Amino acid sequence: MPVDGAYPGGAPKVDWPSRGRARIVVPGVGTMGHVNSGVKSVPIASVTKVMTAYTILADHPLAPGEEGPSITVTRAEADSYPARKADGESLVKVRAGTRFTQREALEGLLIRSGNNMADILGRWDAGSPKLFVAKMNAQAARMGLTATSFADASGLSKKSRSSAVDLLDLALAAMKDPVFAEIVGTGRTTIPLNTLTTTNKLLGRNGVIGIKTGSTKAAGGCLLWAATDTVDGETYTIYGVMLGAPGPLILTNALRASEKMVISSRKALRRITLLKPGTPVLSVTDDEGVVRAYGVTRPVAVPGWSGMRYQLGLPAGTTGATGTPGTPTSITVKTSGDAIGVPVEQLS
Repeated sequence: MPVDGAYPGGAPKVDWPSRGRARIVVPGVGTMGHVNSGVKSVPIASVTKVMTAYTILADHPLAPGEEGPSITVTRAEADSYPARKADGESLVKVRAGTRFTQREALEGLLIRSGNNMADILGRWDAGSPKLFVAKMNAQAARMGLTATSFADASGLSKKSRSSAVDLLDLALAAMKDPVFAEIVGTGRTTIPLNTLTTTNKLLGRNGVIGIKTGSTKAAGGCLLWAATDTVDGETYTIYGVMLGAPGPLILTNALRASEKMVISSRKALRRITLLKPGTPVLSVTDDEGVVRAYGVTRPVAVPGWSGMRYQLGLPAGTTGATGTPGTPTSITVKTSGDAIGVPVEQLS
């Protein structure tokens, strides 16, 4: 029968924000924790553009180093620029007839966070931004992102919403695309009419490799981030999200809160020894009623953190509520990210 356990030390020592929503996961290891509901749907501002780019790349895949087809800015898209700029939107400079490669358009979308580039890409892909948003919603449904829905491709609308859980699932999927990962890991580049500087000021520090900022009055300050860390020579990627950082400097506050989470989560991730030889992990009662204790033959060490949960899968013949006799030769140690078979031996 399964037996639950936890590594001592309580919860991992993450420097969580006092306000807003946050969550951290390490693929292949587990969930480090969260603040406030991870499943509640809330406005996400320009973090929406992760799905915009993901949908574009699903429809028009690019290989690393490939520029892709040319996208021409229409007269209407150019004419809307001055008014949108006056409204304070984050935009990429455009003129009627300007041509961007697909990759350049994605750079304008993800590095500069250009709202107009989200609409231009949507029109290019689906015929209109509205039709493209329908494709984004269909993509979210296919991915099982049940708390996610989009009203636009840029995130300017407060009706473009998601949850911490959904966004981390989306981040893991998007970062598997090498072109997406390369773009969100770029701090500065040039495209026609523009020199682009990333809005993610954490990039390149403390292992941060991406991925997307967002800020509106409705959403507060937001950051979906990824950072690498090395444990015993093996590299892991930590994914986190900060939603709803308060003002007045909402994006600055989101970046500050996220940086604290990055630093503390990297410090918390380490090699931990769940089980040591000589420590009883199960017992077996034979036909004569003699109880024999068994322990692992070697240390069971995994990447993890204080308080990480694990489960022992006990083989047939071990004692439980009723118990049956037998001679166990191994157990299975299960964590959130892995299952390890470990030999056991009788303890003297």
